[in-house]
Amino acid sequence: MKTIATLLILALVLCLSAACGTAKTPSEINLSAAQAKYPGYGMGAFSAGQTLYSENCGRCHPAYTPSSHTEEQWAKWVPKMVAMANKNAETVVIDEPGQELILKFLYAASH
Repeated sequence: MKTIATLLILALVLCLSAACGTAKTPSEINLSAAQAKYPGYGMGAFSAGQTLYSENCGRCHPAYTPSSHTEEQWAKWVPKMVAMANKNAETVVIDEPGQELILKFLYAASH
């Protein structure tokens, strides 16, 4: 039993390390594509979406890099995953505005 727990912890650490290794630093983020699509979009919204994504989307599976899916794929999957996250938590952990922040973050981080 202790070995299984150790392996699970190790797998979690490896997944988190891989996800963190692909994150852009603030100086590497170019918000121009997101700002063209979403007027008024800025670092505050980017950071809020990034936080929601990183705190919630890696709970049940590894968090994917923003560029791993197209905008259309994210638009299909994020609402399904938000509904599942809320159901699993038995409360609303991500509301509609939070879902939009995640989608905009994924768009901005992949351009």
